[in-house]
Amino acid sequence: MLEKPGDIDVVTHKVFHIVQNYGRGAGPGWLVEGITDYVRHKYGIDNAGANWSLTPFDPKHNYTNSYRITARFLVWLEKNENKKIVDELNKSLRTRTYTPETWVKLTGKTLDELWQSYAQNPAI
Repeated sequence: MLEKPGDIDVVTHKVFHIVQNYGRGAGPGWLVEGITDYVRHKYGIDNAGANWSLTPFDPKHNYTNSYRITARFLVWLEKNENKKIVDELNKSLRTRTYTPETWVKLTGKTLDELWQSYAQNPAI
């Protein structure tokens, strides 16, 4: 905050970790951080003023890169696969029912299949 005092939405990200309340081992760290950056993207107050945005797609990326890369993927999934996917993922992490099969349950596709579809048409 001392380096970027105008970046108030770093608080949005950090506070959502409290809201998540997943505890240790509830799910993969890349997803936990991706959800918090998704929340920052969706509910942030002044991301533009802080020069913060989702990372543009790059074929070298992977969903496991976390933070803004995963958040962008979640935005795409919400638009193209399941409009409630972030809510459902959050619920599965909170209730400790998340498994890799959660993606198939929510979309009919594996996580790798979803990423492959995203990589073919990453527009959000």
